[in-house]
Amino acid sequence: MRHLNQPFERAMALAALSGFKIALGPAFLSASRRRPDSWKWVMGAVAEMTLDKLGVFPPRYHPSLLISHALAGAWVARESMKEDGEEDPTAAVMGGLVAAGVAISAPIVRIAVNKMFGVPDAVLGVAEDYIALQIGSQATDVSMNQLPDLVRESFSEVNEHVMPALHSVGAR
Repeated sequence: MRHLNQPFERAMALAALSGFKIALGPAFLSASRRRPDSWKWVMGAVAEMTLDKLGVFPPRYHPSLLISHALAGAWVARESMKEDGEEDPTAAVMGGLVAAGVAISAPIVRIAVNKMFGVPDAVLGVAEDYIALQIGSQATDVSMNQLPDLVRESFSEVNEHVMPALHSVGAR
């Protein structure tokens, strides 16, 4: 059940998700619209969350990632509005700004909570991801209970589409 019923609110929520994780907004949008290639976005979001916990990426506010977050937010906001039958030329700009704002402010909040209350950054990172998943669930018709199934289905798609290609490369 959606809690963000207005197309613009939904688009901005999806853009905010892209501020947390680049692939998360598009993953929720494609999964909620039952697109056959949504598994690619879901796998991207899972990989991004995992690699982020391992410290592979520079901070989100680093220009290379900040631009990526903003572009993902702009794209997902525009696509969401378009799929809802709304034409709003400001949606992409606003989506990019929302994603950039989240990408900048979320780490600041995490640092502040860590310093003020001593909550370990790893715990804050998991909490942040949980909050992002809750926002995505409220913005779309993808419930929190459906998320594990989406991930399992995505791994099955990887096994079906990607693994044969890897095996053929390895057989050479």
